[in-house]
Amino acid sequence: MRIPKAILSALLLLLVSLPGCIGEPAVEESTFHGTKWMGTEYAPLFTLESMDENLWSLEEQRGKTVILAFTYTRCYNTCPVISASLDMIYQSLNASEKDNVSLVSVTIDPWHDSPSNLRNWTTDRGYDWPHLTGHPDAVLPVLETYGVGPIDFDDDSEEGYGFSHTQPTYIIDAEGRPRVVWSDSEIPVDLFLQDLRVILNH
Repeated sequence: MRIPKAILSALLLLLVSLPGCIGEPAVEESTFHGTKWMGTEYAPLFTLESMDENLWSLEEQRGKTVILAFTYTRCYNTCPVISASLDMIYQSLNASEKDNVSLVSVTIDPWHDSPSNLRNWTTDRGYDWPHLTGHPDAVLPVLETYGVGPIDFDDDSEEGYGFSHTQPTYIIDAEGRPRVVWSDSEIPVDLFLQDLRVILNH
């Protein structure tokens, strides 16, 4: 039995219009401006101490999209740029988006960045998102797991204090899956926002 072409066309149009069918495009990873995450399916969990001396747990952020960055207070070149970009990104979100985003920075320098030092540093700059630290035995495995390293002292004097290190910034979706990583210190705010909103809206 041959089905008339007009009926076939109508059926195809109906199929495409149904939610969840082939007419509803999935999120294409290629649409991201950052680099698609190719590591573990779920972000490795960790718990560290925030600048207000409370514990902050990645697991407790489930249900929110997490922006995970790595900085330290005695970094005078790339870290201020990253932190300023993150602040601009967060302030660009509307109220509903902010409710669904958790922004957090983990120190690369747990030897110096005590909760009080982080608190003073963030207060001076008007940053109110959590900045995390802890004993080096707790922080260093997190840095290694998230590809922040190798960490080598360039100069351990007060004036020249600094590290050689990588500095990725991750976007982790509400189910705890890393989706995008940005590796540059100069994060394009508009492009990062586009990636963030793609993840928020799917």
